[in-house]
Amino acid sequence: MKLLTTLTLLSATAVAAAFTQDHQTQHESCCTPAPEGAPKASYLARLDPLPAGTATGTVKGRVVFDGKRPEIKPLQIAEQQAKGCTDGGPVDPTDRSLLLSEDGGIRYAVVTIDVPDAKVRVPEEPIELDQIQCRYEPHVILIPVGSTVLYKNSDKISHNVHTYAVKNTPFNKTIAPDGAERQKLDKAEAIKVGCDIHPWMTCYMFVTDTPYAAITDADGNFSVEGLPAGEYRVSIWHERLGRAKAKVTVGADGSAEALEVKMSEKKSSGRRRRR
Repeated sequence: MKLLTTLTLLSATAVAAAFTQDHQTQHESCCTPAPEGAPKASYLARLDPLPAGTATGTVKGRVVFDGKRPEIKPLQIAEQQAKGCTDGGPVDPTDRSLLLSEDGGIRYAVVTIDVPDAKVRVPEEPIELDQIQCRYEPHVILIPVGSTVLYKNSDKISHNVHTYAVKNTPFNKTIAPDGAERQKLDKAEAIKVGCDIHPWMTCYMFVTDTPYAAITDADGNFSVEGLPAGEYRVSIWHERLGRAKAKVTVGADGSAEALEVKMSEKKSSGRRRRR
């Protein structure tokens, strides 16, 4: 069965309003802020500026979970495997593959708006993806196509950065404490990154050729700024829930309806495979 997706157009006030449904509270560590000094999560900027005087708008909205709230359990991290990860404290056991706010907002969904002929600027300096206390930081990062990524290791133990790329060249190297390696990513795709030494460590590099994209926050909210007038296709990606689509219109005066997108887990058809 395909992923169930529902799109709703709401006023900005409605999007900001709290849902009234009573949901199970996410594990208390779900909203732990990123460690101090962690890299930022987006490096997107438009290469060619719009003509002076062009009216632009901001598309805001929310991505929410639809259906029965799944039980999210903490990651199982063996004490021996976590040795040296921290200065004596436990490793953060939060399963970041599906983080939901109390009222169902989905964190770490990527919302992309397709604006024809809008090219993304490639940063001059490498983009940092760090390993801090045996977790990748940030968990989802927006990277312009053609950028060089600096895989850092800020821990006191070695890590193995292993990318599961399809369009880009896969990367699989061990990085010593305080070490770093570089790689250029020149194809658009969502790349899963893992560590073969510490199997709970995962993150995603979302490599894109558009400057108009955003990552949802802890409440499922997003905001994409600087859009010229027009009707656009919107794509939503989430590492566990898959993909969804929508449309949005930015008026000549820069006005735009807020979006609410509902996503749910894929369900098994229940059919047995014939041999």
